[in-house]
Amino acid sequence: MAGYIEDRWYKKGPADPETGKPTREKTARHGQGKRWRVAGIPGVRDRSFVREADAKSWLKESATDSSRGTFYDPRHGKMTLREYVEEHWWPTLRLPPATKQAMRGRVFNHILPHVGHLSLNRIGHDEVRLWQTKAEKNIETTTLVTTWQHFSSIMQAAHKAKRIPANPFRDEDLKAPRVPKSKAKAWSQETVMAVRKELDPRYRILLDLGISAGLRQGEAFGFSPDDVDGDELHVVRQVVHVGARLGFGPPKGNKERIAPCPPELARAVKEHAERYPTVEVTLPWVDPDRPNLEWEKRPLRTVRLLVTTSFTSGSNRGAVHRNMFNEKKWKPALARAGVIPEPVVEKVPGNGKKPWTRVQWDMPHEEGFHVTRHTFASIVLQAGETITQLAAWLGHADPAFTLRTYVHFMPKSGRKGLAALGQWVTLGVADVAPEVSAGSGSPQILPSGPVLDGASDVSAGQ
Repeated sequence: MAGYIEDRWYKKGPADPETGKPTREKTARHGQGKRWRVAGIPGVRDRSFVREADAKSWLKESATDSSRGTFYDPRHGKMTLREYVEEHWWPTLRLPPATKQAMRGRVFNHILPHVGHLSLNRIGHDEVRLWQTKAEKNIETTTLVTTWQHFSSIMQAAHKAKRIPANPFRDEDLKAPRVPKSKAKAWSQETVMAVRKELDPRYRILLDLGISAGLRQGEAFGFSPDDVDGDELHVVRQVVHVGARLGFGPPKGNKERIAPCPPELARAVKEHAERYPTVEVTLPWVDPDRPNLEWEKRPLRTVRLLVTTSFTSGSNRGAVHRNMFNEKKWKPALARAGVIPEPVVEKVPGNGKKPWTRVQWDMPHEEGFHVTRHTFASIVLQAGETITQLAAWLGHADPAFTLRTYVHFMPKSGRKGLAALGQWVTLGVADVAPEVSAGSGSPQILPSGPVLDGASDVSAGQ
């Protein structure tokens, strides 16, 4: 077994001249600190103990765990959660900048303020439940579900780093919060027309790209007329938001795809470009495979965007920022179309002489721009297109996910089967003799076919 135990208070002395047995001599550390030290275990930091029995137990367990690759040092778990996140986990987290930006608020605002002071090895079942009780007072269920996943990821990383023996979130008695099940919502044609009428003409084509091609909002912002190829639309980029900065990046999941482009959409794109000339916009390319690359060092991409803001200068350089579009264009159009209520507007005293205006919208999440993508799916499925084709157009890797999400948009199943069964019933009725045998209340309704030998007198009920 690897490793050994060292007596730090005594060392081996010369042999006793009378008995020949070795003697012990006091070391310079005699009486100072812990006496017994375990050392020499590969990958395990030396550790001292007061009692020799504890040292032997530690040597046995740690040497075995080290050989199995399962050793963890309890001293590493004494670091607080905040220290671990800020000094180890967050700096090395490799995620697309936009994803990491969204995660930052949940981790630093909804996890660390509640349990950041606890050491890693103190966070167990009870501490997780207490955190959940505190956090859910200030955040919605959807945010809590995502934050729970972030917290679990942090603790799993600590477990992988051998700072804690197990991830407390893997406890079978802990139940993760769940978002109440809700079906994807699609707009009716009347709603689409009403919103389109109320939307600023400069941005109406965005609605068409969502409804007719299933583009996400960022993909619609990053769309170029150069992406159209006959009846196909190549989805190769989106406008991403990293804080207040904009950039180009690949579609969600780093998956380019081909979406449908009906002739009417191609014509609408051409007409929009004639009315609002396209603008060449240059932005940094945000590569998901290089998430921590400095912003200034990211390569630049120039794209001829179909939809731009009314100005082409400044930090945005003509690209549409989602916050501006959602607050200034989308929500007002929905309110005027009667989809959502009018906002609550109030004057709030500011630090300066003049108060500022606060606009509060009551818009359900399902009425966001993503509803156009759901509407696209409903139109396609109602037309009889396959789930596999819809999944390809939407960029879903698993058609089963598409089916689970949009199964309620599919035409009612069983209609074709019912029609076929009805035809067999009709044939059965036509073949029944006009005269019904005595004692039977109704004619037998059976499909016509050959009669088996010896079965001519068998009744239908048998």
